[in-house]
Amino acid sequence: MGRRLISAMTTPVLLLPAAGVLALMVIIPLAVLVWFSFAPDGPAAPLSFDSYARLFGTGLYLHLALKTLITAGAASLVTAALAWSPAWVLSRLPGRARNPILLAIIIPYLTSYLLLIYSIFVVLGPGSPVMEFLRLLGLAKPGASILYSQPATLVMLVYENLPLMIFVLFSGMQRVDANFLAAAASLGASRWHRLRHIVFPLASPSLASGLIMVFVPMGGAFVESAILGGPHGLLLGNVIADQMTRADDPSFGSALSILLLLGMLAITGVVGGLRPALEWLSAERKARHATPA
Repeated sequence: MGRRLISAMTTPVLLLPAAGVLALMVIIPLAVLVWFSFAPDGPAAPLSFDSYARLFGTGLYLHLALKTLITAGAASLVTAALAWSPAWVLSRLPGRARNPILLAIIIPYLTSYLLLIYSIFVVLGPGSPVMEFLRLLGLAKPGASILYSQPATLVMLVYENLPLMIFVLFSGMQRVDANFLAAAASLGASRWHRLRHIVFPLASPSLASGLIMVFVPMGGAFVESAILGGPHGLLLGNVIADQMTRADDPSFGSALSILLLLGMLAITGVVGGLRPALEWLSAERKARHATPA
């Protein structure tokens, strides 16, 4: 009886530290954020919907929230498209050749993001090699630059999160058995058919995870757009930061944060909801190829 009681209590006791950290770092700050959004006159004043009335009283903030989510979503898709091929190649390389490349990929991710932002600022500036190359291709005028525009912000978001996406896709693509590909090739399947019917279904769960992992920080970005985006690259994160610091209006800033959080939860919920279906498809496809005809 005593052993059963100890065994039953072991799991809850072991979960207490994680639950405490979760409450301290997530639940309590979120509760304070919600409370402040209903307290425009201070946390000790009566609760009010004034901040939300101001938020929904004009379409400006909803438009800015939609623009932010679209920018983060587009940057996430571009990041996934750019990371797919390197991740696949790395997953097929032997360990000795792969590990130094993985180390080189992770170094920018560990570098200060401010340093990365200002490096992109130089790369995209007038007369830079990138802009000169675009000028030679006829895609830019002499002395032109995409700084202080929405594309500059998108380039920065992709650059920051590309290493993370490569690692997530790489971990999923490692589970694609080379024997499946060899068997499909021996039966006459082209590279496109192998990619479509074997690689993509088996790697799609990691793709969904990668999209969520890069979308969340992209949705909350504000330093990138403040430095590179200019007035045309303004995102909701910039407005939230201004309300919290310059305008000294934490209630309205909290309401804007709740708006952005709900939008991000809706999109990540849709993408995350697809993952079980993708995992089932991956397991079903793996079982089909593993079963002898």
